[in-house]
Amino acid sequence: MRAILVYAMLLIISVPACGQSLPDGFEKTQSGLVYKFHRKTPGLPPARVNDIVTANMRYYIDDSLLFDSRYLGRELLFPLMEPAFKGDFYEGVLMMSAGDSASFICRADSIFKRMFMVRELPAFVKPKSVVRFDIGMVRFQSQEAYERERQEAMQAMIAQSNEALEEYIANKGITVKPTASGLYYVEQKKGTGQTPRQGQAIKVHYKGTLLDGTKFDSSYDRGQPFEFTLGMGQVIKGWDEGIALMQEGGKAILILPQHLAYGERQAGSIPPFSPLVFEVELIEIVK
Repeated sequence: MRAILVYAMLLIISVPACGQSLPDGFEKTQSGLVYKFHRKTPGLPPARVNDIVTANMRYYIDDSLLFDSRYLGRELLFPLMEPAFKGDFYEGVLMMSAGDSASFICRADSIFKRMFMVRELPAFVKPKSVVRFDIGMVRFQSQEAYERERQEAMQAMIAQSNEALEEYIANKGITVKPTASGLYYVEQKKGTGQTPRQGQAIKVHYKGTLLDGTKFDSSYDRGQPFEFTLGMGQVIKGWDEGIALMQEGGKAILILPQHLAYGERQAGSIPPFSPLVFEVELIEIVK
C-alpha cells in the first residue's frame, strides 16, 4: 500500500510556494505542518502509528487534480508510519479520527529527501515546491484486528469457492474421485504415447474457463501449443499434477479447486479464489 502512496506522490510537479501567509482557512502546527480540517468528529480517538488506515485520497497541484484514489476502484489501505520529518504527511494523519476529512500541505523537498531518501531532488521539485493531500479517513484498525478480519474474509471466500465447486461437480454429473490434493482428473481420450516425467519439456493445447463457462485463455485461439517444463513450478499446481497423469496424444479435463489454481491472487480476468476448468491435450514430450 505504501507503494501506491509513493507512486502517486512521484507524479507531483512543482507549484509556487504559498508565501508567508497561510492559505485561506488553513492552520499550522508547531512542527510546520499546514493543515485544514473540513470535517472533525469530536470525542473519537485519533489513529496511532502502525494502525492500518482505510481512506479516500486526492492529490492536487493548485486547483488541478493530479490523483484520485477512486480511480483505483477502491479505497486506499496503508500502514500509518512514524513521521519522517517535522510537518510530515503522516503527522497530519495521526491527527485524524474515523470520519474526519482534512487537507495537508507539505514541502516537496522534504518529502523526497526525508521520506523517499533520494540523494538529489528531481528537476521538477523546486526549492519552494509544495504538495497538498486531501484525505477522508474511513477507518483505522490495529494490525492484529486487520489481520484477523482479513483471515475471516479469506476463509469465507474459500468456503464459498468450495461450495461452488461441489455444486459444479454435482451438476455436471462427474463421478471420478478427486486426488488427495483435490484435483478432478476426467480423461476424455487416452493417449498412446509416453507419460511425461518431472523435468521434461512438453507441449500442450488447452482452453481455460471459469465454472460458469467464461473463457479466460486458450492456446487453440492463438494457434500455437504452449510449452513448459513439467514439475518445475512454471505453471499452476493443478497443471503440474494433472498433466503428469496424461500420455502423449491424450485429452483430459482438469478441474482445479482454488488452491491448485491462483488462490487468493487476481490473475488477469480470473477473480481471487476461483476454481478453474481446463481442457488439455498433451501434444508431445519435447525432451
